[in-house]
Amino acid sequence: MDDLFLGLAALFSVGMMVLMIKYAKFIHNQPKIEEKRRQDANEEKSPPGDNS
Repeated sequence: MDDLFLGLAALFSVGMMVLMIKYAKFIHNQPKIEEKRRQDANEEKSPPGDNS
């Protein structure tokens, strides 16, 4: 029974580490995603003939 709890605890800790890494990558990429979103929004607002 103790081995079961030890296995579940190890599985839980590994799963939480994976989720933390994914979240850290997501937070790290947010400024790039926001900048791209702003550039796309600016391109949509500009008139079709204005490519400055």
